[in-house]
Amino acid sequence: MNVLLIEDDKRISELVERGLKEDGHRVSVSYNGAEGAEMMLEGEYDAALLDILLPGMDGFAVLEKVRSRRCKTPILVLTAVDAVPKVLEAFDLGADDYLVKPFLFEILLARVSAIARRGLAQTPPVLESGGVRLDRGRRIAIRDGKQIHLTSKQVELLEALMRRSGLVTSREELIEAGWGHAAEIKENTLDVYIHSLRNKLENGSEGRPLIRTIHGTGYTFVVD
Repeated sequence: MNVLLIEDDKRISELVERGLKEDGHRVSVSYNGAEGAEMMLEGEYDAALLDILLPGMDGFAVLEKVRSRRCKTPILVLTAVDAVPKVLEAFDLGADDYLVKPFLFEILLARVSAIARRGLAQTPPVLESGGVRLDRGRRIAIRDGKQIHLTSKQVELLEALMRRSGLVTSREELIEAGWGHAAEIKENTLDVYIHSLRNKLENGSEGRPLIRTIHGTGYTFVVD
């Protein structure tokens, strides 16, 4: 894969760059947010690793800029703070996944490979259920005539829920849909993603809530 790394901590940057190259990937590096954003917009990358605390332009501003310019490069956000509001902000701005520092390099490789595969996937059929139309290829959900832009992770989770509309989708099934078989993620990570997805689907809508929490089990996509 061709990977862009935007990270100002040179120690972390050198370790990640060396590990990615040893795994067979091509790596471009930027230590500055503004420069990194331009590189992402001008280049062709299979995935980007983006730190949040950057000089010149922070990671949130980078996300906002590249997504406003319709850059579809899958982006994995690297953050030192596992704070739900910050994570949700990154999702809303177009991040595809996030990883909290410090992290195991094997997990980083798995996450990068996962978002890159989803970015290269062929456009699947459009799904419709419960008054929602999901266009995976465009990463858009349509409800009440309103287009709702989704991240690739949100698309994966919404598809899993919609395919089992009216039934309970377990936490394990959703984790497998979003992260792959036997993925090791923090206990609240799935809840953070579902919260972000729920907010997008229900923001400004006069319809009923679509995603219901089934405590201790999982979630269901409501159709009645």
